Amino acid sequence: MNLYEGMFILDPALASDWESAEAEIKRVFDRAGAEIVGHRNWDERKLAYQIGKFRRGLYILTYFRANPEKIASMERDVQLSEKVLRVLFLRREKMTDEDVQKSLAAEPPKAQKREDREGREGRERGDRDGRDRDRGDRGDRGDYRGDRDSRDRREPVGVGADVGDDLDSDSDSDMDDDS
Repeated sequence: MNLYEGMFILDPALASDWESAEAEIKRVFDRAGAEIVGHRNWDERKLAYQIGKFRRGLYILTYFRANPEKIASMERDVQLSEKVLRVLFLRREKMTDEDVQKSLAAEPPKAQKREDREGREGRERGDRDGRDRDRGDRGDRGDYRGDRDSRDRREPVGVGADVGDDLDSDSDSDMDDDS
């Protein structure tokens, strides 16, 4: 049997009735034959996005031991439950029982304010760390090609032309004049 961490988000109506919430979680674990190591109520919180008709949910952190084959049936059982909105199970290979107890004893993380999450304190919404600045040479298309008329036009070099002769002859003539 492996150690797992489970985060349940339950119907917020169960926040006032802890016994019902606890019974729902125990029902899921009993059906799968899992052994509960510990659980903790993280309180009712606002959800990041609406789930069904719910904008809030009751968060519960659990640690349990179960056979790996039973996890899929537990997830299916949770999906059929009307009281459980979401669940996430993670395998915890290197966690000891002491680590589990420390985790359950620790305070749940505080919900961050929107400004703190977005990291935009003191900045306007449109400013994206200078990424909206004028590019100047890009034009409206967003590339560096510029206008076709303003490009450098190169004259084609003939196949039989001696390109190096002009340079050599100038340097030779300069040397001849000095001598």
